Amino acid sequence: MGDNEIAISVKHIHAYDAIAATGSTIAAAADLGISQSNASRLLHQLELYLGVRLFERDKNRLSMTREGLALGPEIRSISDRLTALKVTAQELENGRSIEIPLRLAFPTSLSVTLLPRLIKRFRVENGPVRIEVASGNYVAIERMVADGQADIGFTRLPSPTPGLRNDYVLPSRNICVLHTDHALAAHKTLTVSDLKSHDLILLNRERPIRHELEAQFYKQGLRQRPAIEAHSVGCACALAAEGLGIAIVSELLALEYGAMPLLFVPLEPALIVDYAIVSSDRTPLPKSAVPFLRYLKEWFETQDTARQNGRQGQDE
Repeated sequence: MGDNEIAISVKHIHAYDAIAATGSTIAAAADLGISQSNASRLLHQLELYLGVRLFERDKNRLSMTREGLALGPEIRSISDRLTALKVTAQELENGRSIEIPLRLAFPTSLSVTLLPRLIKRFRVENGPVRIEVASGNYVAIERMVADGQADIGFTRLPSPTPGLRNDYVLPSRNICVLHTDHALAAHKTLTVSDLKSHDLILLNRERPIRHELEAQFYKQGLRQRPAIEAHSVGCACALAAEGLGIAIVSELLALEYGAMPLLFVPLEPALIVDYAIVSSDRTPLPKSAVPFLRYLKEWFETQDTARQNGRQGQDE
C-alpha cells in the first residue's frame, strides 16, 4: 500500500490528539489503552498520509514541527467533531437528542392542560429533549401523523385516516358539565328528559357523537337547539363554568378542567366515545416517544381510577 493509499481512521486522529497532549508515545499509549509501538505506528501512518512530519523526536520527548503547529488546529477540530458525533449518536440511541424533536399533535383542550404537565415531567426525567407541539381538530391531527409531521397524535375513534397505528385506546363517555350553582347540581345522574328547558352547550355538528345525542333527544320528543355551539371541550367547559348552560362533552377531556367551578354528572343513557393515541404505521417511533406513551397510559389509568371512585361515591 503506497503512502497515499493509507486508510486514516478515528484511531489515527485520537493517537495524534493524545501524543500532542502528552508529548510522548508512551504516555499517549497509556491514555488510549494501546501499546507504545501501536501509538508510534499510528502517528507514522498519519504523517505518511499527510506527507509532512508532525513531531520532532528528541530522545523521549516529542515536540511539534512547524507543519505540526500549522496543522494541529485542523486535526484537533476533526477530533472534536468526531467526539461530538459520537455524543450525538449516543443521545439518539438513548432518545435524548435535541437534534431530533419529539413531535406531538393534540387537540387544544389537552394541549393547554394535560400536555404541559406531561412535558414538564418528561424533561425532568429524560433530559433536554426538544419537543414540538401542534394543535388542531382530529382530522388535522391524523393527517399530521400519517404524513410524518408528528410522531404521536391524539384522536377520536373511529379514525377515517389510513396509515395510522393505534398505540393505545382510551374509552370514555359523554357527561353533563354544569356550574356548581346550577339548578340541576343536586342530581347524581341526568337523563335526556332532565335537560328539557335548560340551555345546552354542544360540540359542533361534524362530530358523530353529536348525531347520537340528537337521536336521543328525538326519542324523548326534544326539539330544542343548543344555546351555544363550541368547537372544543375546553371551550364548552369554560362556558359552563360561567353559568351559560350544561355542556355535554367527553368525560376524559372534561376532567382536565376540574379546577373550574364545575360538576361532572353522568348522562343516561351513556353515550360512548373512544379516543386513541396514534402513530404512523410506516415510520418507527423515536425512542423518546416510549416514555411519553407510558406517561399517557398512566394519565388515563389515573383518570379511570378517579372516575370509578367517583361512581362508587355516587352509589353510596
